[in-house]
Amino acid sequence: MGTVYRAFDRDLNRTVAVKVLRSELVPDLRNLLRLKRELILASRVSHENVVRVHDLGELEGQALLVMDWVDGESLGHLLNRVYKLPPSQVVDFARQIGQALRAIHTANIVHRDLKPGNLLIRKDGAVLVSDFGLARSALPGDITLTTPGELNGTPCYMAPEQLAGLPADARSDFYSLGIVLLRMLTGITILEALTPLRLKLLADHTDMNRRADELVDLAVLEKVIRRCLHPDRTERYPDADALLDDLKPAPLVVVRLSWRRRLRSVIGSRLWRIGLATVILALVPLGYGVLSRHHAAQVAKSAQLYADAIALINPQSAEPELRAALQDLDQSLADNPKNLSAARSRLDALIGLYERTSDVQWLGRARAALASATTLLPIQEHTLFQARIDLDAGLFQNVIRTLESDSALRATSEHANRLLGRALEASNRTEAAFECYRAAVRLSPESWRARNELGYALLGHGRLEDARKEFLRVTELRPDSPVGHLGVGAALLDLGSLSGAREHFEIALERMPSPEAYYNLGVTDYYARQYATAIPFFEAALRMQPDSDLYVAALGDSLRHLHRIEGARAAYSRVLALLEQRKRVRPLSIEEESRRAVTFARLGDRETARSILDAIPLDSVTQDVAFARAVLAALEGQRAASRRHLTEAVQNGYPARLVELDPDFDNVH
Repeated sequence: MGTVYRAFDRDLNRTVAVKVLRSELVPDLRNLLRLKRELILASRVSHENVVRVHDLGELEGQALLVMDWVDGESLGHLLNRVYKLPPSQVVDFARQIGQALRAIHTANIVHRDLKPGNLLIRKDGAVLVSDFGLARSALPGDITLTTPGELNGTPCYMAPEQLAGLPADARSDFYSLGIVLLRMLTGITILEALTPLRLKLLADHTDMNRRADELVDLAVLEKVIRRCLHPDRTERYPDADALLDDLKPAPLVVVRLSWRRRLRSVIGSRLWRIGLATVILALVPLGYGVLSRHHAAQVAKSAQLYADAIALINPQSAEPELRAALQDLDQSLADNPKNLSAARSRLDALIGLYERTSDVQWLGRARAALASATTLLPIQEHTLFQARIDLDAGLFQNVIRTLESDSALRATSEHANRLLGRALEASNRTEAAFECYRAAVRLSPESWRARNELGYALLGHGRLEDARKEFLRVTELRPDSPVGHLGVGAALLDLGSLSGAREHFEIALERMPSPEAYYNLGVTDYYARQYATAIPFFEAALRMQPDSDLYVAALGDSLRHLHRIEGARAAYSRVLALLEQRKRVRPLSIEEESRRAVTFARLGDRETARSILDAIPLDSVTQDVAFARAVLAALEGQRAASRRHLTEAVQNGYPARLVELDPDFDNVH
C-alpha cells in the first residue's frame, strides 16, 4: 500500500518509522479508513512485543502513519538468509509471539495477517508483531472494512476458515502462528518435515546435553504446531494462555526424602514398575542389540539424506539442484528401501529432470523407479505418477483412458484433474480440458498450480485478460515465487505490452534465475526488434537448459535478423537434431512438429516443411500449425495465403498483437 521510511521525531527526540500511503490510493476513502483503523486498533495494545502506532497525519496530500522504529529485520528476511532456526530459538520466538497475541486478543483484536514479514526481530532478540492493516476488532459495533466472503491475509498463512471466506477469530491467528513456527523450524510448511528434523538433531549434535535440550524443545513445538494447525478451530487453543502453558519449560521438581523412604516410594510407584518392565523388555533381545543399533543408524542416515534432498526440490529447482537431490535420495533408499517419502521424492526428481532437460534417460529411469516403488506407493499415487510419466512421454491417450475411467480419483484429486486437462488440451479437446482445470480449482481454490495451469490454458486459447487474472491470483498465493510473474508477463506480452511484460519477467528473474525468465526476456526484446540484446538472454536460458529446441530456435531467429546467417543455420540444424533425438523416444507433439516444419522452411527445405504440415490431420489443426503454414507461405512470397493462415492462427488463439509485432510478417500485413 505504500513505502515505509525511517524518520526522526524532533518533538519527542526519537527515531520512528513513517508509513506513507501511495498517492494514487489516497483518494480512496477505504484506504484512508484502513490506515485510521490501523492506528485505532494498534493504539489499544500496549506490550513490549507489539509495535506501537503513534499518530496519523497528512503531508502535501499524502497520508502518514507514525509508529515505532524497530532496529533489526523481519523474520521473513532472516529466514531468507538462514533458511531455518534451531528449536531452542524457535521456542523463544514462539513465547514472545504468544505473549504479543495474548495482549492483542485481550484488546479484542484479531490480527488476521500473522506471517514472517510482519514479525520484526530487534537486534537484542526481541520479537515484535507489526502491521495491523488487516486487523479486525472483535467488539460489536466497531468499524469493519471487510465484506462477507472477502479474503484478507496472506493465503499460505491463512486458516481454513479464512480461506473459505468465514470470519476470523483469535483461533485463526493461532493457525497462522503454527505455520510460522513450522516455517522457522523446517524452512517449509509441510508437517512431515518435522520427523527428518528430529533425526537430523540426533545425528548432528555431538554435545549430548545440547542435543537433549534441542530435542525437548522440538517435542514442545511439535505439540504446539499440531494443535495450532488443527483444521477444526474448536480443537485449537482457546486462548493465548493455553498456548503459553504448553510453551513453558518443564519444571524441575526436587523431592528431599531419606534414602529408605525414597527407595520404598520408588519401588511402590506404578511409574517404577512400568519402567522396570520396560528395562526387562529392552534386555530380552540384547543379543540383537548390535544389529538394532546398526539398523537405527541406517534409518537415521536415510532420513537425514531425505531431509537434505527435499530442501533442494521445489517447483523452480534447476537441473543441478535436482541432480544433487537425486544423489541423496538414491543413497537414502539404499540405506532404507522402505522409505516411502524418499521413493516418492525420487520419482518427483526424475520427472523434474526430464522436464528441465528433455533428456530421455530421465524418463526411462522414472519408469524403472515407478516399477520398483509399486509395492510402496498407494494405488492412487501410483496412478498419478504413471499419468505424469505418460504425459511427458506424449502418450496422451493413455493418460486420458486412465484418468477418465477413475471418477473417484478425479472427484478428490486436484492433481488428477490437472494432468487430465493437460492431456486433453494436447489432444485438441479444448473445452473438456478447460472443465478439468476448473474442476481442479474448485477442489483446491488456493492451489497456485491449478490456477497457473488454468491461466496457461486460457492464454493458449487467446483469452488473455482471463489468463492475466489467474496469474495475478498466483502472485497472491505465491508472493515470493517467480511463477505468477512469469504468467502475468506472458499475458502482457501477448497483449502487446512489452514494457509491462519486461517488468514482470525481471521480477521473476529477481525472485529466482530460471531459463523461462531469461527466455521470456529475450522474446520481449526480439519483438521490440532489439535482436542483439535478445541473444544474451537466449544464451543464458540455454546454459541452464541446453537441450531446449524452443530456446535454440529463438536464438536462431535473432541471429537471422542480425544477418549472422551461419550462426542462424547452425542453430536451426541443432533444433532439428534435438527434435529427431526426441522423436526416436516418443511421438512429437503438434507444437513440436510445427516447429520442426518452420525450421526446415528457415533452412530452405520447403518441400519437407510442407510434407510435415500436410501429414497433420485436419481435425488436429491448431494455432501452431496455422502459424507454421503462414511462415511457409510468407517465405514463398504468397502474401494472401500467409494472411489467411495468420487469420486462422488468431482464430485458434494465437495473439493478434504478436502477429503485428513479428518482423517475419512485415510484408504480409
